[in-house]
Amino acid sequence: MAKCKYCGSEISRLDKENCPFCGGRKPLEGEDMTTQDMTKALESLNGIELPKPKSKIIAAILAFVFGIFGAHNYYLGKYKIGLITFGISAITIVGIGSILFFAVLHNVFGYLIPFFVMEALMIGVALSFLLRHDIQDSRGEFLK
Repeated sequence: MAKCKYCGSEISRLDKENCPFCGGRKPLEGEDMTTQDMTKALESLNGIELPKPKSKIIAAILAFVFGIFGAHNYYLGKYKIGLITFGISAITIVGIGSILFFAVLHNVFGYLIPFFVMEALMIGVALSFLLRHDIQDSRGEFLK
């Protein structure tokens, strides 16, 4: 907080016309009126280190390579969504793969077709991580 140049009382920067304690005119005149970056003050609090924001490149790589397992959601701290992604991928690959294997194709391609469809969806998710700027992690911080 700033101090009044007349009485030395701590006053808000909003009280720049009159000091609420001594009534002095323009108590902050001559002081630097710029704002300060609060994150620097928060980083040095009691040696506590603030968590770093997540990287959109790492999230995109995880979505591209291990997206059907929900790895990109685990990285962002969204564990429930990660489990749901893994469940939907497993049900889709096993369910549709079994139908294609036993009813139509009678070979391993019955399981590979839904796998590649799910992987194509995850490539789209990876691209969205790279192109969008409004994706947040579980703490509400935007990806850098």
